[in-house]
Amino acid sequence: MSIPYSSLAIANTFIDNYGRSKGIEHMKLQKLVYCAYGWWLAYAGLAGKRLTADHPEIWRHGPVFPELYHALKIFGRSAIMEPQARNPFLEPDLVEPGDTDTQKLVGWIWNRYGHLTSFALSDLTHKPGTPWYRVAQENDFLVELDTQIPDQYIFEEFSSIFERESGRANKRAAHAAQAAQSGG
Repeated sequence: MSIPYSSLAIANTFIDNYGRSKGIEHMKLQKLVYCAYGWWLAYAGLAGKRLTADHPEIWRHGPVFPELYHALKIFGRSAIMEPQARNPFLEPDLVEPGDTDTQKLVGWIWNRYGHLTSFALSDLTHKPGTPWYRVAQENDFLVELDTQIPDQYIFEEFSSIFERESGRANKRAAHAAQAAQSGG
């Protein structure tokens, strides 16, 4: 298996790498996979290969990958401590160990968002201006089932975050270089 992965493979990789001792709640996994999906779009662009074969949809508590929802809904709010298979006859899908780009992305997403609660991540992903909010607003907050969040919206949001943060990092680096040249 390689890109695009299933959303379950990305979630299972979070569980495998970071959830075996305390577990990770289903809603948190949804949001972590969504963040990975968004940052991947910002990195690869809209013409590049997508991270997951399935698309996030607009649901009440923010973006949801339906395939992932149906695979993990039996856990409710309980922590999930083991990677999950789609059915009892398959092994759990995971990101390939040799896929260093995706493995790095999962680690980076965990370091950036893993400390947040499920509800904090939910709030983050459906506040005003986010892709979820834009689609909800366009539909007068009466969104039909199976409404996907356009990749264009997700790309715009995460690219904007990347540009803002890169700009700050570049300014800090330039300031540090300038200070080093002036001896202070």
